[in-house]
Amino acid sequence: MKKITEQEIQEYVSEVGDFDKEHRKGSSFYCTATHTFVASDIADLADDDIDAEAFFGVQVTLHGTWDDNWGCEWEEVIYEKVEAYQELVPEVVIPEHYVTKYKTSAFKPVFEE
Repeated sequence: MKKITEQEIQEYVSEVGDFDKEHRKGSSFYCTATHTFVASDIADLADDDIDAEAFFGVQVTLHGTWDDNWGCEWEEVIYEKVEAYQELVPEVVIPEHYVTKYKTSAFKPVFEE
């Protein structure tokens, strides 16, 4: 099984991630794709003989441009580790109730050359 490459990450996030676009000019748009890798993503990629376990719990955000003629060109890739934590809601609001929140921290991937 081979380690996932940056190109494969971009293709996967482009395909399965949440995609937003904002009109730029003519037939071109600014676009963003965001996806957080979960266990099912790791398993799907493993079926294609790609090892992506290092990206479990990592949110990948792609920023770039999209054009009707040339498709998407990603200019920036941001990797952030997502961690869930629980916070107690004060008893004044809801007695003894916890709310799950998420925080992110920078994640620096290592790709094989």
